[in-house]
Amino acid sequence: MNSAQLHLFFSHFPIVGLAFAVLVTLYAVFNKTPALARLSLWFYVVLGVFALLAYLTGDDAGKIVQTYPGITEDVIEPHENMALFFFIGLMITSVLALTGLYMSKTKETVLKRFTVILLIGGILLGILAGITGSTGGAIRHPEIKQGTYLKGK
Repeated sequence: MNSAQLHLFFSHFPIVGLAFAVLVTLYAVFNKTPALARLSLWFYVVLGVFALLAYLTGDDAGKIVQTYPGITEDVIEPHENMALFFFIGLMITSVLALTGLYMSKTKETVLKRFTVILLIGGILLGILAGITGSTGGAIRHPEIKQGTYLKGK
């Protein structure tokens, strides 16, 4: 696998996984289930690992796709900018999740607080995930960039 393939492989996990993590966290908050709350925090940690892998393969993937006709830095730059914000957000939530897991070993109320904080953060990150995925897709899918899927033709 080359860097572009690895980047595509790694970058889909944080986007799809974030939706899954938010749903598990939401369920844990409303059902007051400590085991699920801890599991949801672990999901955020794993998402951070995949985000790091996607970030590390991004530059080389960009160099590969720039060899294709019509793909320049101007096409890739919007994705790079949004991906950086999404990456930073996922790193923050991963660190918060690790902190919450460590601190909740002694106090159950800490787990509840961190779960709610990560739920809010996860929902907000969902917006960045959508934009990042869309700008990434626009690199190789001109119909996304031009908005032709909305016009019908």
